[in-house]
Amino acid sequence: MPVGVKARRWVAFGAAAALMLAVTLWRQDLFLEAARVTWKQFQAGGSARNKLLVEVALFAGIMLYTLRVIPDRADFKRDGLRVALALAAGWAAEAWGTRLGLWSYYTRETPPLWIVPAWGLGTLVVERTGARWSGAAARIPAGRRRLLYGAAAALILGVVAAFSWPTLAEPATVAMLAAVAAALLVGVDTARDLPVLAAGFLCVLFADTWGTTNNCWRYWLQHGYGSLGLAGGVLFGATYDTALVLGCLKATEGLLGVGQRS
Repeated sequence: MPVGVKARRWVAFGAAAALMLAVTLWRQDLFLEAARVTWKQFQAGGSARNKLLVEVALFAGIMLYTLRVIPDRADFKRDGLRVALALAAGWAAEAWGTRLGLWSYYTRETPPLWIVPAWGLGTLVVERTGARWSGAAARIPAGRRRLLYGAAAALILGVVAAFSWPTLAEPATVAMLAAVAAALLVGVDTARDLPVLAAGFLCVLFADTWGTTNNCWRYWLQHGYGSLGLAGGVLFGATYDTALVLGCLKATEGLLGVGQRS
């Protein structure tokens, strides 16, 4: 591996780790409270301990995977713009959902600023993962690829609209649905976009499963563990977040004048 590439990888790794540490130090009150509750649940034993161990393993896996893949293909200019756009989109998304009551965080903030950095890191994780799968996507015949992408886009729009149904009369919801549609339908490159959708759905599925079962956030239609409401909320999170991440990645390429349709 050339020295320059190796140096970029280490800088990217350090930046991601530093951002995680900065958020932890900034909201150490939440970190210490989480540690106290975790220890209490661990001492309780039984099913509470088993559930806790699964949640800890899932969270650790998410963090380790994030630190593992972000150094890949590090490009400071492109990554910096991706993160900036993702932070802005993430704040807007969280403000929309929490202020209209579509979901809420245990801290009752609308939105909680400590969650916004996760959008920046998550966008890089999805981009890196999608890039790893792009070769497989390119081998799918173009016609079949367009069909798969069209089905995925229709599913995402349908799920987001259905979940947002109680607030469809709100201008903010109309604007958010328009943003999701634009992210999916403008500048489509199925060889690039399809693996991003697949990677985003899978990555957010793990993150949302951890967040909802850990009671870090709760969707408006959620009614306890194992309910259809919880599953519906996680499905919304996985599709909605993925669409916005795709939009941020497309916008980055557009602003930098890079990328071609196919």
